[in-house]
Amino acid sequence: MVKNTMTPTTNANVTFEHIGAARLYNGSVRIDVKTMQAVIPAGEIRRLQDHWPASVFDISDIMKNPDAAPVGQAWITRSGKAVMIAINNVRYVSPLAQVKGMIKGERKYANVSTMQPVGVPA
Repeated sequence: MVKNTMTPTTNANVTFEHIGAARLYNGSVRIDVKTMQAVIPAGEIRRLQDHWPASVFDISDIMKNPDAAPVGQAWITRSGKAVMIAINNVRYVSPLAQVKGMIKGERKYANVSTMQPVGVPA
């Protein structure tokens, strides 16, 4: 059982649904969720750590075409507690402490969750 300690700072009542994980792979961050696999390239991780939006690419697109267009972005939230990842208009969230630990090599992975409004089916 995974205990999620993140709470939203909005008036909307939401729950976090664990949907996948982010792992460090050859210097890049691989994001594995139920519906797809995405990657934040090694060159973009530094941008993310400097609080700039980083491009996110679909792994299958990159394998076919090295010049593929990004499918989303990742950024550190205003509160500085999480990393938001938007892929094809779906938003995922991962705790920043876990992401930093994964990048440093202290953790194997960081949890990735979706935010679902309470009372609305996924």
